[in-house]
Amino acid sequence: MRNSTKRYPWLWDVDMDNATFEAILNEKTVVGALDSDWAMLRLIEYAPFRDIKRLLPFDGFIRKWPSLKPKVRSDTRREGMEYWVAWRKHGEGICRAGLEKAL
Repeated sequence: MRNSTKRYPWLWDVDMDNATFEAILNEKTVVGALDSDWAMLRLIEYAPFRDIKRLLPFDGFIRKWPSLKPKVRSDTRREGMEYWVAWRKHGEGICRAGLEKAL
């Protein structure tokens, strides 16, 4: 790991600082096989939701979500991201109506 640099907890297994992760996430760079798809999946699968909301580039995510969705291993995370996408696209009222219909 780079000396005295901060890194997100979800980067436990890669030698990467936060700035590099964010550059990959925002499609500004690729490091070997680690591209924005990898970074988005890593964020979705391991980060707390508050960090997902803060870091995830929404436009890029929306564009890539159809191909990323089947790769998210956790059903709960996948469903949560689906809800968040709908809420961001259509507003809280539409999501609440859909949730009430599902219940």
